[in-house]
Amino acid sequence: MRILMLTNTYTPHVGGVARSVSSFAEEYRRQGHDVLVVAPEFENLLPQEPGVLRVPAL
Repeated sequence: MRILMLTNTYTPHVGGVARSVSSFAEEYRRQGHDVLVVAPEFENLLPQEPGVLRVPAL
């Protein structure tokens, strides 16, 4: 199954939503699903993470 997850909070920021989205995405991938996480773009990010699309945010 192809799964799209949209979130306004994601790593490297910490919190319940970021942790939950990351955990769900990881588990869905482990089960063989194709997951794309769309998350805000932040300054000083880690290198590009596979399966994560960063978009400009206010």
